[in-house]
Amino acid sequence: MKNPEPEEAGRRQGWANELIARLDAADHLEQTLFTAVHDHPDLAAETDHRRANALHAAAMGLGPAGCAAAAGITESLLASWRKDDPAFDTAVTAATAMAGARHVARQGQINAFGLRLLLQSIAQGVRLGTAAAAVGLRRDQLTRMRRSNPAIDSLLDAAILKGRTRHPVAHTSRRPRRTYAYRLVTRTEPGTDGTSPEAL
Repeated sequence: MKNPEPEEAGRRQGWANELIARLDAADHLEQTLFTAVHDHPDLAAETDHRRANALHAAAMGLGPAGCAAAAGITESLLASWRKDDPAFDTAVTAATAMAGARHVARQGQINAFGLRLLLQSIAQGVRLGTAAAAVGLRRDQLTRMRRSNPAIDSLLDAAILKGRTRHPVAHTSRRPRRTYAYRLVTRTEPGTDGTSPEAL
């Protein structure tokens, strides 16, 4: 493959950096809108939002790891939700079946939704191999994709740079950074003593 001219490569990397910044801004915008609707932390509303993200990921052909990553939770918590809520489990099963029938994401390939999740995860400091596995890619498959697609290669470079800037310690430690977080929130109907902190 012919190496791009420096000017062409520079333009492509500038485009990639801008796109990663826009993805980051979109994530902040979603959080801001959620806060505008729910003027205080609301466990039930946040759980519903996370479940919807998991369903979206399932409908786009991602497996349990990708659904959990899209929801910002662990795979074990996703499995617990499915076990405890038959309606949610049925919805995930149906979304997965729909994706399989439409072949939206074949093994070893990635679609636009998977690419977005991959880039967002890496930009948040998740290690490349961990983020790739969540969207169903092995490290060698990702390497081949980068070699054959200069746009994806530039986007991954920009996401990696963003992740290193945001979480420099995560890239010097041998232990993988967790892709989920816990926050204290209040229930929709607080108890008589005021707020009741709960952890998601």
